Amino acid sequence: MTTPQRITKTFTRQLDQTDCGVACLLSLVRYHGGDVSRERLRELSGTSIQGTTMLGLCQAATGLGLEAEGFEADGVQNLHDLTMPVVLHVVLEERLQHYVVFYGIIPASLPKGQTNPSSGVKYRIGDPGKGVVEMTADELETIWQSRALLQVTPTESFVQTGQQQKGQWQWFQALIRDDVPLLGIAAGLGILIAVLGLSMALFSQRLIDDILPKQNTEKLTWGLILLAVLLLARSGLNYLRSFFLLRQSREFNIRIADSFFRDLLRLPKAFFDTRKTGDLVARLNDTRRIQSTISFLTGSVVIDTLVVLITAGVLFRYSWQIGLLSLLSFPLYGWLVWRFNGLIITGQREVMASYARTESHFIDSMSGIGAIKAGRREEFFARITQSVYQLFQHKLYDLGLLGNRYGILSEVFGVGLLMALISVTAFMVLQKHLLLGEMMAIISMASTLISSVSKLSTTNIQLQEARVAFDRMREFTELPKETMGEMTPADQHLTSLTVENLSFRFPGRPALLKNVSFTVRRGEIVGIVGETGSGKSMLLQLLQKFYEPETGQLNVGVTSLNWAEKTVSWSDISLEDWRNRIACVPQSIKIFNGTLLDNICLGNVLEEGEAVVHFCQKHGFDRYFESLPQSYFTLVGEEGINLSGGQQQLVGLARALYRRPQLLLLDEATSALDRQTEQFVLELLNRLRPQLATVLVTHRSQSVQLTDRVYGLTTGCLEEQKAVAVFS
Repeated sequence: MTTPQRITKTFTRQLDQTDCGVACLLSLVRYHGGDVSRERLRELSGTSIQGTTMLGLCQAATGLGLEAEGFEADGVQNLHDLTMPVVLHVVLEERLQHYVVFYGIIPASLPKGQTNPSSGVKYRIGDPGKGVVEMTADELETIWQSRALLQVTPTESFVQTGQQQKGQWQWFQALIRDDVPLLGIAAGLGILIAVLGLSMALFSQRLIDDILPKQNTEKLTWGLILLAVLLLARSGLNYLRSFFLLRQSREFNIRIADSFFRDLLRLPKAFFDTRKTGDLVARLNDTRRIQSTISFLTGSVVIDTLVVLITAGVLFRYSWQIGLLSLLSFPLYGWLVWRFNGLIITGQREVMASYARTESHFIDSMSGIGAIKAGRREEFFARITQSVYQLFQHKLYDLGLLGNRYGILSEVFGVGLLMALISVTAFMVLQKHLLLGEMMAIISMASTLISSVSKLSTTNIQLQEARVAFDRMREFTELPKETMGEMTPADQHLTSLTVENLSFRFPGRPALLKNVSFTVRRGEIVGIVGETGSGKSMLLQLLQKFYEPETGQLNVGVTSLNWAEKTVSWSDISLEDWRNRIACVPQSIKIFNGTLLDNICLGNVLEEGEAVVHFCQKHGFDRYFESLPQSYFTLVGEEGINLSGGQQQLVGLARALYRRPQLLLLDEATSALDRQTEQFVLELLNRLRPQLATVLVTHRSQSVQLTDRVYGLTTGCLEEQKAVAVFS
């Protein structure tokens, strides 16, 4: 059905515990000659922190130009007729949902003389968590309980391309372009350092064969002075080279971190809803691995390469036999690199993925410390943290053992080559083909050559580490960004928003909103009520263009000095223009580390601080904010005082209204307020009513009384209701 070589080349391991489905689909995409980033597959399949559904994988495959069909088999025997790899849904340890790739029957397991499989055959399975393994029919039957499989076939629209690698190289070139002069200087200094490195070996030869036997004091004195000058010059060049590399390291790290973070900020909000914070932080920290590799390549690798070339040339000048013997180091260390390459890549990926899980778990635990202490679950979470961190350390330990195996073999090869060179040169001295000083110089240079070749062979380890880190970063940066577009003239104002037959579902999930329709006009407050999880908050996220609706039409009424009113399709309004005209107060208010003024402004306080204070005084927020210890300059967040839930909602409301929106979205914006403060907010909204259109999601009867119309959201459908009946 397929060759082991093709499987090895295209099979993909998972990087995260939720990535097994994505890894299986990526294996099939690469099997058929295509390629796509994991993050793109996560987006297309709707992979979240809970994982992926079979429907999501089917939708993702279709989005890539593959014909995807899902089947439910009767048993393992149905797999015997397949000619292409398929994805199987399995259950591990009787509870863990998982996906694997079925590659086919292992030919060697077929009974001799038979072409039809029997009970003794084995199946080749690609497990994203373990690798490519063999399974018996009973083992596969045990885990393949659902009998569900996904078969994909390339269509004409399936693109077989290597453009992704080209794009990665272009992205890296753009990042490193400004560093070329500094790296060039460092490389040039490396050449001089490599040449000066031979001074000791050459001087020792002249010392033993010429200066000491002739007892030439003058030559000895000048030779020692020259050697000291050369060695001091080498030390000075090393200092300069380190200075330039440190400078390049600083500039590159700033640039790549800035580029990565800016790319993250331009990704859709849906991306962040499916990723763990710790994973993002871990990948941002991976920039140092890339930088250290660049410094290593332009520093040590350049010097070691030149040392090998120059030293080999000098050894051939002494004796072609010794030169050839020294070149044996190349195939030996080359075999060593080839033997460990795949194992090292896999180990490094597992270490980085487990580190990201550790970071995510730690951040998650610390952010929920209140719930942990309230429930007296410190010991439980401590055990979980220990388990997660222990897994990371196990992966690190396994990679360390692999490095030890690589290192001991490298040292054994080095010792063997050096002993062979010493034996040959000693024999040549005995045969009067070499002088004693020449022998000492050859041994010194041969030791340097073998050491440099050994260090060059370890370059592969650092390159693969940087490659893994680079791939993990690039997975995010190559995702489609939000297109902001251009702003429309400031004299245009939103007068109404009409939503018609809007439907939405997460990829691989049932429909959350079904044919939702409503209208809100300037001067109106429209209420939306519904049970928890009915989709109210998602509707507001759709209105902010955080997600794209599956179907539906949204029209915006706009007025200007040049016309009375006209209707514009929502899709014709740029993202930047739309978000500039709306504001939202979400259920959970994010309080950033900084002053209260920083949190309301979310901008340059030096430029806008006075305007923010004036705004708060004008609309009555000052009586709540002035009571804080340093008023508007009170530090809040992790570095300051903890604001109550009600205070946070007031900050969120002030933050939203300060932007002077034309459409205001309120998601349970008064849920944490006492009745008196809620009354203040409702009166404020009523005063501002003529200036904007408002959509209010609420569960509180007092808020509903302020609305012009109330809609109930039930099982994804929106229906207008009477306010008096909402809470009956």
